[in-house]
Amino acid sequence: MNESKENIEDALAELSELSQQFQKAMDEIEQQEEEYWNSLDREQQLCCFNSVARRLLKGEIEERGSYRYVLYNVFKFGPEAYVRAQCAGFLALHNAIFDGKRIEEKVAEELEKFAKYIGITDDQVEKLVTKFTEKGVKDEIGRS
Repeated sequence: MNESKENIEDALAELSELSQQFQKAMDEIEQQEEEYWNSLDREQQLCCFNSVARRLLKGEIEERGSYRYVLYNVFKFGPEAYVRAQCAGFLALHNAIFDGKRIEEKVAEELEKFAKYIGITDDQVEKLVTKFTEKGVKDEIGRS
C-alpha cells in the first residue's frame, strides 16, 4: 500500500512539473504575441482586429461553427492552433457566444415560454418563428 501511495505521489509530482513547464511555454508565447502586437502601428493593429472580427462574425454568428470549425475552416489554421487559441481565451469566447442552439431555436423556446402568459396558440408561435426566420436572422444580427 505504501508503494502505491508513493507511485501516486510521484505521478502527481511529475504532473505538477509538466503543468508548470506547459504554463511557462504558454506564458512565453503570450509574451511573444504581445510584443508582436505592440510592434504594429495603430493602422496595422486596426487592420488585424477588423480581419479577426470579420472571421469571428462569419464563423461564430453566421455559420454557427464549432470551435474547431472556426479555427480550421474560417481562419484556416491547423491543429497547432487549438491549444494556443484556447490559452488565448478563444474557447471561452466561443462558448460564451455559442451554446449549441441556433438562434431560431432560442427564439422558438422563448416564444413558447411567453405564449402561455399572453394566450397565443402553438400555431401562432410557429408562424411567428417562421416569420422571424424568413426575415433573415443574419440581417437582424447585422443591424445590431
